[in-house]
Amino acid sequence: MSLLKKKAPVHTVYEKCLDCYKCIRMCPVKAIKVIKGQAHIMYERCICCGRCVNNCPTNAKRYRSDVETVKLLLTEGRKAVVSLAPSFVSDLPGWTSETIIAALKQLGFSAVSETALGADFVSAQIARDLSNDKPRIMISSACPAIVAYIKLYKPDLAPFVSPHASPLLAHARFLHSHYGKETAVVFIGPCFAKKKEADLYENDIDASLTFQELDEWLQKERITPESVKSAACVSSDCAFQPRRSAKGAFFPIENGEITAFGAYMSKAVSDASDTGQKVDTVSASGISVVQKLLSDFTPESLEKPLFLELLACTGGCVNGPGMSGNVPGILRNTNLRNYAGTADDTLDDSTLSASPSIKADYPLNALPVTVYSEQEIAQALQLVGKSNLADRHNCGSCGYDTCRELAVALLNGWAEKSMCASYMRQLASQTANGLMKSTPSGAVIVNKGLQIIDCNEPFARIMGEETQMLYADKPGLEGADLTKIAPFAQYFTSVIEPNGPDQIQCDVREGKKIFHIKVFAIEKGETAAGIVDDITEPRVRIDNTVERAQEVIKKNAAVTQQIAFLLGENAAESEAILNSIIESYTAEEEDHDA
Repeated sequence: MSLLKKKAPVHTVYEKCLDCYKCIRMCPVKAIKVIKGQAHIMYERCICCGRCVNNCPTNAKRYRSDVETVKLLLTEGRKAVVSLAPSFVSDLPGWTSETIIAALKQLGFSAVSETALGADFVSAQIARDLSNDKPRIMISSACPAIVAYIKLYKPDLAPFVSPHASPLLAHARFLHSHYGKETAVVFIGPCFAKKKEADLYENDIDASLTFQELDEWLQKERITPESVKSAACVSSDCAFQPRRSAKGAFFPIENGEITAFGAYMSKAVSDASDTGQKVDTVSASGISVVQKLLSDFTPESLEKPLFLELLACTGGCVNGPGMSGNVPGILRNTNLRNYAGTADDTLDDSTLSASPSIKADYPLNALPVTVYSEQEIAQALQLVGKSNLADRHNCGSCGYDTCRELAVALLNGWAEKSMCASYMRQLASQTANGLMKSTPSGAVIVNKGLQIIDCNEPFARIMGEETQMLYADKPGLEGADLTKIAPFAQYFTSVIEPNGPDQIQCDVREGKKIFHIKVFAIEKGETAAGIVDDITEPRVRIDNTVERAQEVIKKNAAVTQQIAFLLGENAAESEAILNSIIESYTAEEEDHDA
């Protein structure tokens, strides 16, 4: 299948995306672009580590399922062989190597082989290279997410990535040499990034499934270890072809590749005429750990050859994003160690001699980086109300670690101003304050203790001279007791009550005045707002002003973080509503004067 016809390995279901920006927070390379509040994955920048998929709270981020593609492939009449990652022992409880092979054959595959065979081929070649002191440094090519990260984002280290194929690619080439080029190769393992690798090497790897996909497929077909055994499907043919792997089976855990490489290093030294060159090794897992490790790495400082085993998933592939999750994390490691521990130290010479060419280069180039001037970054920061260092809280609510990173994303067109929570709260407060002051009706917001959070001058004027005097000394009357100012405080209590009405509209007589009030809850149990007019003053058309002012207040009258979430995020809409109120009020005043 052409790469252009395939969906990206990881994608977004946009109707489920709720602009929480958690995917940006979790993405180690920020390969996500926000458009109108929805997170779009930038495939050309994505390393397919799977962190966004496994951490999306609404299941909006998903990986591509290739099960139907594989089912179609099995109906084409071609021989199809599975390249099975050895971590199957860490994720499929109840299955043995014999029963899982029988089950895969029942699904239609001709044979099953361990991907770890490819790991053995690669380990043997790397041992030969490094024992001869060439190259000076080598970074493992086993993890496609790490290779993509280095190729795209650390181009200075790209020359040090192993020139050899990944275990999967080496194994796929071996299977083609063993079974014929027309044989279809399907990888099954714990990794999303292998889907991208299969896309890039589609002539070698026909498809890539996760253990989760396999588990769901087996369940749908009602194939279980017990059903396979009862159907007598397990036979002497249910063995890995052409043989079981050696210590390459250790690859899925941290330090596992070094374990396998060490076995072949010992073999290479024993076969050599001299004692060989000693090699330093470093193992690191977890993309964040790897990023930190490589941030200040300088190859020039090395005194002897170094081999770096780097894995994107913490603890190794046994904790990959495509695991079904049927086995607790700690048992995944021990199960794998017990399984790999029973394997041979190395492959025999006849099997090693059957290894095809494993030279390969991951076909990705460094991404262009746009460097912005300090002035451009400062201007971008001003767009989100961060004119000085004190405004840059680096809270991370936008998904970026620092306000400066958000500014760069804004300049790149990958982010939106509304992603900054502090900016939106500031904008809401400014908008609310402006609207409170400009609204012709009296407006007041109170908390559950009936203390005033904010009010406008018309409210103070309507409430009488004494309140007006208080307002002159303390605009907004913050902290004042509503019960001592207004004769209708009880209605605020009613709407704030969790089980009370959402709003109350009524007329209240106080002496010669008649107040038309509309009280509504902003946040149940916490805050309420009220629109007040003295209808004994023939200056407003009540129905029009109250309804429109209520909409304004409901959208924008928040000064706390909780209320801010209830505000409309479109300031232009608020301005339009306000202008409509003002125009209506002005027209009515003119009519009244006439």
